[in-house]
Amino acid sequence: MSEQPIRNPAEWFSLGISLTLLSAVIATVASLWLNPSLKPAEFTVEPGKVRAANNHYYLPVTIKNEGDATAAEVTVEGTLDTTSPEEVATTTFDFVPARSDAEGVLIFSQDPSSATVRVVSYQEP
Repeated sequence: MSEQPIRNPAEWFSLGISLTLLSAVIATVASLWLNPSLKPAEFTVEPGKVRAANNHYYLPVTIKNEGDATAAEVTVEGTLDTTSPEEVATTTFDFVPARSDAEGVLIFSQDPSSATVRVVSYQEP
């Protein structure tokens, strides 16, 4: 007659932790599979602090993609209406993944503190 090995408390504890983690992973995967979020790319652009150097003005911008889809070739445009003719600077981000942000810089010949900054286009990869 063979005897069953007796489990000590540490073994029961690690079994409980393992089963809890495995259950959490399975529940998360099932939830994402049953309720996929399909919110398209959605952007906000925040201008930073202007820096002047070598007769140019550098305006850092942070673009945030608050959607669930990755965007490619995202073009950000800054427009300075106080000049005649108006001055426009653009930059293009190769990719802005879902729920993330990217940083770039727009370059102007005059102080862009009052510039309007917006996303003008993007592609769906």
